[in-house]
Amino acid sequence: MNNESSSVGYITVMVSTARGAIPLEGAIVNIRNDDIENSEIIFSLLSDRDGKTPKVALTTPPRENSDTPGGDPAFSTYNIDVFKEGYIPLFFHNVPIFPEVISIQPAVMVPADTVPYEGDGTNIQGYPQSTLE
Repeated sequence: MNNESSSVGYITVMVSTARGAIPLEGAIVNIRNDDIENSEIIFSLLSDRDGKTPKVALTTPPRENSDTPGGDPAFSTYNIDVFKEGYIPLFFHNVPIFPEVISIQPAVMVPADTVPYEGDGTNIQGYPQSTLE
C-alpha cells in the first residue's frame, strides 16, 4: 500500500474467559497481515490485567474510498491469533480495520481442559464479533 494514499486505523483486543466475564492477563496476541498462507507478524502484544492489549495503529486505505460505491475497499483486513497456556487458541481471519476508527476485537477463550478438543485452535472467519468505537 502506498503511504501517500493510505490512512491509519486502530485496534485493541479484549481477551477474556467465562463467556467474556473474566479478563485474561498475559495472553499473547499476534496481529498479522491478511495473507493466511504467508502471514507475517506485524505486532506481538500481551493482554494486561484487564484483558486488554495496547491500542495499535494499522495501515488502511484512505477514508475517501468509502465515498465511491463499488470503488476500492474502505478498510484493510488483518488476522489475529490469541494464545494463552491452558486455553484453546483463537484465530480470527479478515478482521476489518477502518481509517480513523478504533476497532475492539473480543477474544473469549475456553479452557482446554473443559471441552473435548482436537486440532490447532478455533478459526473464526470474517468479523461478526468485532466492534467499533
